[in-house]
Amino acid sequence: MAKTIKITDWIFEIFNLHIQWIKYTFKGLIILGLFPSTAAVFAVIRYWLLKRETESLAKLFRQYYYDNYKVANVLGWFFLFISFIVLLNFFYIPYYPENFKTVMYAIIVFMSIILLITWTFLFPAIVHYKLPHHQLFLVILKSGFSSIGGIMTPIISTGIFIVIILKLPALLLFFGITPLALVQETVSIKIFKDFN
Repeated sequence: MAKTIKITDWIFEIFNLHIQWIKYTFKGLIILGLFPSTAAVFAVIRYWLLKRETESLAKLFRQYYYDNYKVANVLGWFFLFISFIVLLNFFYIPYYPENFKTVMYAIIVFMSIILLITWTFLFPAIVHYKLPHHQLFLVILKSGFSSIGGIMTPIISTGIFIVIILKLPALLLFFGITPLALVQETVSIKIFKDFN
């Protein structure tokens, strides 16, 4: 019975965390709220996983939202812009001169790997370290290249999550990104601990 209550509490907390994410994303008028809210989700999950003292979720979320507001917006929008440029170039490759296409495909593949690593570890790194932007990026790359499992676990989890959402779309409304954040934060804490 106690286990059932604990599982129910966890489900409620994850749902509540998703509600906070929606609330603060809109509080920042989406453009300025999306990335700090996402960082706050990762920060709260990190807090839970490290088994710190019980604290109000609303209070925790608000604190982490404002703590990471600037860095999450700067890095989030920067890497989103880079991702858009890479995607745009991918669609334009067929229009490039024939002898230039192979080079462009190689560049696109390389940049895609870097971006995959970056998006995988961006928010965990933001909430784990208080470093200048360029040093955070180096930590992100080190995390990705030092652990194949650290990359594969979130990719597989995302694939499973997408399949489940396609079958049961209502789950996205209830839990949002929190299940994915939980998996990635669990992986990241272990990787970051190995660096220390």
